[in-house]
Amino acid sequence: MQAEAGSLVIFGIVPESAHTGYGYIQRGSEVVGQGGAYGDSRFVEKPNAVTAQSYCNSGMFLFAADVYLNELKTFRPDIYTACEKAFVNRQRDKDFLRIDADAFMACPDESIDYAVMEKTDKAVVVPLSGGRSDVGAWSSLWEIGDQDASGNVSRGDVLSHNTVNSYIRAEHLLWPRWV
Repeated sequence: MQAEAGSLVIFGIVPESAHTGYGYIQRGSEVVGQGGAYGDSRFVEKPNAVTAQSYCNSGMFLFAADVYLNELKTFRPDIYTACEKAFVNRQRDKDFLRIDADAFMACPDESIDYAVMEKTDKAVVVPLSGGRSDVGAWSSLWEIGDQDASGNVSRGDVLSHNTVNSYIRAEHLLWPRWV
């Protein structure tokens, strides 16, 4: 509904636990007539734990392409122009469209958050609770893993002794194998 009305929707994940290594969204006031959407949001990079717990986390967006492209053209015309050039010089390859790699590589490297979402007045936050975990730290992998009786999460060929509450991952087999 909000995206169809011309908003850039940010799904604001209500955190189950706060991690200070992530960026968060502080939602503003509820927008009247927008069915649970909040405006006046601002992005906050790596807030303290207490602040992070009261904010939303995201990385998921929904918007009409033309609305986003107009905002990109307004706030980062250099990115818009580079992407446009890459698309204009595309090649058809069977069922695929291959954009011009050299033109695309010339595009400035900046996230959607910084390029548009922090600057636009068209953004709204829609809270979403769904048990999502933003796995961006080793502790997050431990939290979502299947813990054994000692609180350990093990992946791969692992041998541990007197280890508790740890995330242990092996990419290769133990050699020689002692067990």
